Amino acid sequence: MEFLYIFLLVLCGLAFLAGAPLNSYVLFVTGCRVERTASAVWLLNQAVSDLIFTVCVPLRLTFFLHVDWARRLISTITSLHMFSSAFLLMAISVHRCILVARPEWAQKCCTASLACWVALGTWALSAGFSLRYGVLCESLFPTARTSLNLQVDPERAKAAVAIQFLVGFLVPLVLSLIPTFCIVLAARLGRNRLIQATQPLKILLGFIPTFFLCWLPYHVFYFLQLSAMRSWPLLRIGSASACVLSYVNSCLNPIFYLTMEEEFLRYQQRARNPHTTDHPGLELGN
Repeated sequence: MEFLYIFLLVLCGLAFLAGAPLNSYVLFVTGCRVERTASAVWLLNQAVSDLIFTVCVPLRLTFFLHVDWARRLISTITSLHMFSSAFLLMAISVHRCILVARPEWAQKCCTASLACWVALGTWALSAGFSLRYGVLCESLFPTARTSLNLQVDPERAKAAVAIQFLVGFLVPLVLSLIPTFCIVLAARLGRNRLIQATQPLKILLGFIPTFFLCWLPYHVFYFLQLSAMRSWPLLRIGSASACVLSYVNSCLNPIFYLTMEEEFLRYQQRARNPHTTDHPGLELGN
C-alpha cells in the first residue's frame, strides 16, 4: 500500500515538472505573441486554468499528510479547474462549429471582446459551483484529524456529487460532442468545406477524448465513495489515482495547443521566417 502512495507521489511530481513549464509557455505565447482573436482567448483561459491546477500539484501531498485546510483548498481548486475546463471546452466546440458553418458571420461577430466576456462568465460560474466542494471532500474522505464538528447531510452530499457530474462533466461533454459531429458532417458535404472543417476539427479531436478519459474516473470514484458509505483504503487509493489522471489532462492540453492549434502553427511559422505570409486556409480557420 505504501508503494502505491509513493508511486502516486512520483506521478504527481512528474505532472508538476511537465505541466507547469508547458502551460507557462502556452500562456506566454498566447498572451504576448499570438494575435488577439476569439480562439486565442479560449486557449489563453484554458492555459490559465491548467497552469493554476498544475502549480497547485504540491498541495496534493496534503491528501497523504492529512492537512485539513490544504485538503479543502486543493479540492476547491480541483473543482474550479474541472468546471472551467468543461465550460471552456464547450465554448471552443461551439466556436469551431460556427467557424465552419458561418465563417463570414463568425469573423464579424465572434470577436475577441465577446470571447472575453464569455470567458469571464465561465469563470464566474466555475467559481460559484466549486466553492462548496471543499466541505464535500472532507465529508467523503475524512481523516483522523478532520474536525468532529463537521456534519454534512448525506442527501446533500449525493446531490452535490450528482451536480458535479452533470454540470462539470456530462452536460458539457454532450454539448461539446454535438458541434463536433456538425463539423464532421460539414466535412462530408463537399470538397469546398473539407479544408475549412479540418483545422477546427483537429484540436477538438485532441481535447474531447482526453477530457473524457482523464476525468471520468474522478467522478466514478466519487460515486463509489457515496455508495460504500465509508472510506475504504482501496477507494482512497483509487480516488488519488483519478486525481493524478486529471493532472495528466492538464499536461496533454498544452501539447495539443503546440501541435494542432492553427494559431500556434502560424506563430511558429512567423518565428522561423518573419517574411512568410500566412496561408489563406489558416486565415479562414481563424
